[in-house]
Amino acid sequence: MALITLEDTPLPREISAVVLKKPFQLKYTKIPMWPLESFKDLDLLLVKVEACGVCGSDFRYYQGENPWSQHTLGIHLDNPPNIVLGHEFAGKVVAALSEKNRKWLGKRVVPICSKVCGICEYCTTKRAHLCEYTIHLGHGQGWGKLSYYPGAYAEYVPAWGNGCYEIPEKVSYEDAAMMDVLAVCTHAYFRANHNPELPLLIMGAGPIGNGIAQVARINGVQEEKIIILERNEMAIRIAEKVGLQKIINTANKDIAELKDEIYKISKRKIFSIFDGIGSDFSFDLGMKLLDKGGTYVNLAVHNQKIRNLNQMQLSSERNITTSSNFSISAYEHAWKWLQAGEFILDPWYSMVSLAKIPTIFEEIIKNKQEKPFFKLIISLSNIK
Repeated sequence: MALITLEDTPLPREISAVVLKKPFQLKYTKIPMWPLESFKDLDLLLVKVEACGVCGSDFRYYQGENPWSQHTLGIHLDNPPNIVLGHEFAGKVVAALSEKNRKWLGKRVVPICSKVCGICEYCTTKRAHLCEYTIHLGHGQGWGKLSYYPGAYAEYVPAWGNGCYEIPEKVSYEDAAMMDVLAVCTHAYFRANHNPELPLLIMGAGPIGNGIAQVARINGVQEEKIIILERNEMAIRIAEKVGLQKIINTANKDIAELKDEIYKISKRKIFSIFDGIGSDFSFDLGMKLLDKGGTYVNLAVHNQKIRNLNQMQLSSERNITTSSNFSISAYEHAWKWLQAGEFILDPWYSMVSLAKIPTIFEEIIKNKQEKPFFKLIISLSNIK
């Protein structure tokens, strides 16, 4: 098993990367080039990373949480040391392990960041996004014991040929790198089985909330029926820039005040609620607003008990559910919409070099400050 490489692209023996050595210890350093042959998977490619998004879950890994296991398995698993974070990325294929993947060499691609086993009960019953044997980039999941766990906070990253999508010239690397986010948003929207004639509520207007609102709009929900709750001024401005109209600033408001403001817009209870906060406050508010037959979707599962839930709140076929990862169907819907220019993403971005990532994480968590960006994109054209 030998690498097939581009003739004009010699591969370095070491690469720059940001490594999560252990909780609260993130380091910009040199690591050995990924030993693709030793992973014993002929579908693997090597991608030169051009752009990588910083996900909110990356901050949770930094603090010792494991969002993947919490959302997918319903348990906490300790993270291994030396994870290279980063799972929202796009780049250029520079090497492959098999002749069938030679076709990818030199292509601009956005890869799906994980690979499922394909044979377990979940994979064979159309629930592959819940596969317990998933191998995941940027999460340390499923690789066995390694010196360094692959992720895209690096100059190069492994990816799977079967999960790659070729990026057309009209789509930038930055927009393509948002595909993981957009697929998560699309999957979440589909989880609610929303009736576009009825109002929906999104609690938290970060990239996921903003993305869900845009997916709803693409699927025929009129903007006056999309209600956004947010207290961060930057997120509110970004929501306005992408054309969202019904935004309520939640700062210093209690549940009663927010209910009144929401009812002034909706004139009725809410059919679909997407909670990107996952607090007692957001859950209590959501359950007070949820319409008959409606669905509350929690996108921020934490290890905590639900407080103040009365079973009568579930009467009239109300649904409480979560959204985990994304289905391939959701990914392909989002990919089609992205290529068609349906998403407005430019207002999201703040660009940063790879070397600055450890300092940014430390300052935000240590000082408990609001993130000074909406969506941080690591540009690998300048890694210094």
